[in-house]
Amino acid sequence: MGLDKWLKSEEADKKPKSKKPAPSKVKKIESKNTTAKTPEKPKIKLTKYTLTCPNSKCKYQKIIMKKQLSEVDKICPRCKKEMKIK
Repeated sequence: MGLDKWLKSEEADKKPKSKKPAPSKVKKIESKNTTAKTPEKPKIKLTKYTLTCPNSKCKYQKIIMKKQLSEVDKICPRCKKEMKIK
């Protein structure tokens, strides 16, 4: 008699569960479409510079992605000599 109560309640708990559609996912898809419609900014073309120090003891190297190199970029931070551009 006592076991019947437990078995019936478990079956009753399983029945009311149902899948509900998620409206939040639909809203996210719509928001992505609106952002895609906005005009994109033109991309800035960057050039890759590889700089190496000519000093044989230093051998410092660095890679810079810039539109144009400045004079400060060309100076080696270790030995203060001008670096070669490859």
